Amino acid sequence: MTNERIPAQHQLIAVAVIVLVTLGVYYGSLSGGFVYDDNRQIAQNPLIQERSLYGTAVVSDVWAFKSSGEVTASNYWRPTFTLWSIANNELFGIDPFGWRISNLAVHIVAAVAAFYLLLLFGIPLMPAAVFATVFAVHPAQVESVAWISGSPSTLAGLFLMLSLIFAIRSAHELNSRYDLPAAVAAFLLAVGARESVVVCLPLFWLIFSTRGLSDFSELKKRSSDNILPLGLFASAAAAFLIVRSVILGGVALPVENAPSLTEAILTAPTIFLFYLKQIFYPSVIGPNYGIRAIGEVGLMSFAVPAVLSAAILGFALFFARCSPRALFGLGIFVLPLLPAFYIPAFRPEELVHDRYLYISILGLCIMFASMIYDRFAASMQGINFKAAFTIGCFIAFLLAFRSLVYTEVWRSDETLWRHAVTVDANSATNWLQLGAALEANGKDALSEFERAVAIRPEPLALNGRARARIARNDPANAIADAERVIATPNASINAYTLFQAYEALSLALQNAGRLPEAEQRLTEARERLPIYRAALTEKIAVVLYQQGQKAEALRELESAREASAAEMIPGSKLVFLRLGMLYAELGRRDEARRDVQRFLQATSRDRSPITRGYRAEAEKLLRSLN
Repeated sequence: MTNERIPAQHQLIAVAVIVLVTLGVYYGSLSGGFVYDDNRQIAQNPLIQERSLYGTAVVSDVWAFKSSGEVTASNYWRPTFTLWSIANNELFGIDPFGWRISNLAVHIVAAVAAFYLLLLFGIPLMPAAVFATVFAVHPAQVESVAWISGSPSTLAGLFLMLSLIFAIRSAHELNSRYDLPAAVAAFLLAVGARESVVVCLPLFWLIFSTRGLSDFSELKKRSSDNILPLGLFASAAAAFLIVRSVILGGVALPVENAPSLTEAILTAPTIFLFYLKQIFYPSVIGPNYGIRAIGEVGLMSFAVPAVLSAAILGFALFFARCSPRALFGLGIFVLPLLPAFYIPAFRPEELVHDRYLYISILGLCIMFASMIYDRFAASMQGINFKAAFTIGCFIAFLLAFRSLVYTEVWRSDETLWRHAVTVDANSATNWLQLGAALEANGKDALSEFERAVAIRPEPLALNGRARARIARNDPANAIADAERVIATPNASINAYTLFQAYEALSLALQNAGRLPEAEQRLTEARERLPIYRAALTEKIAVVLYQQGQKAEALRELESAREASAAEMIPGSKLVFLRLGMLYAELGRRDEARRDVQRFLQATSRDRSPITRGYRAEAEKLLRSLN
């Protein structure tokens, strides 16, 4: 099973090569900024930035900052990822360079763990190093490594590999009584990073049911010996799922416009073939792909992919039937990928992602390493092995070069989504995200939002077009877009998306000079969205002020002061700034100073351009007050 005869210095040299190659491939990505979800999950997330909220962060879903903290905003409770984020915040603040280094470091350690795992399976040093390098530099890994919010995949992969390593050591009694507890602890950290890892439990059955991992003749006869270790893993998984269900308030929240279960079944073969293609021939790679749900049985849409998928899986099982090592690799490939086939949990244009392959790639590496070793074991110094090794190195080089080029895409939102629309030009998501990136950079984005709406008039695209029309001084059409979103029932729309629609509607009405109507619609929004009471109250106060109702504006703001401190969305903190402005105007300088300082303190880590503009205004006001 092990390669104990390999000199330690040779292993260290192999590890150094893996580390250096991986670092070389991803080095260019380190200078990038926060991208896509990074902006909200990191740069503007008070839960991981304010020490007083760390406890709340750990026992909340990862998007809880979108609400009051009492309402679940997503299906993701990931305490390992949250703790990692808190640690990074303590180390690096909101400097994206530090966060990117941290995620790359996790990936490098995972690559080393993959190397050691291959050695534990008896794979010789050189093939193990080559396949570990392939795992590290494969283009499908770029999304998980170069995108900070992709870190749940790297964290889950690392801890699952550590858990497997400790489990193998425990099963084979490799000198440590702490291996089994360490394996269970690492498994919990893995599922705490990505909940889908829980489906990997059969891997531990295989580990503890075999001993030599060379053939099934070594299957453990006394199954009672496996009860304790397997019971520990099963209990850990069950405990995690129970706690997760309690924190999230249920098994899963519905996803807007998600495919049906029937569509999931019909689409599964296409998705399987897509992931195989991404592994073996990643010619086209991006954040989103043109895979859509299949609604009816067709020859080319379902029948042919289903037959081909069954044939491939049948061949893989035939190859692995006599080799626990190969079967183990097949399990690592298939099991972590299974949740990715449940597309009712995904948005309709986001059915597949490269990050779901992070662990699965290791499985195929183990399978192919086993194939090569088993085929050429008798002549490891022969020409066949040398040829296989040379081909492996060449493939690793090609994959590394492809990844090196692709990492540049993840440097900024604009580069990412400009690339995305070349990969899938029929994606409303890609166009609206490009529009949002251009908008954030102060550029006109109306045409991009128009493309998104033309493809699918979903709320996010309509909100984006409304904002672009406001920027074009077209309030009438902006009002029409916002009203379309607001007409969506609460049960069919994300609360924050609805909030953004009311925000755009209010601004458009103000620009049109319809101030009383703007006040009325914002009051309606506050009743409909109580979790955003403070942020909406601030907007109501602004409209009241514009109408000359300063006393009423002040009363509204004072009533929202405490709610402002509790709400997580950045706009809620404007309550303090508006109070400071009004107090200053009324000559109440001490109160003005107090609230302006509270605003500056509450937004000290917010990097958004809008907030930075308000902070500059607040700092100017504070200087005048002092």
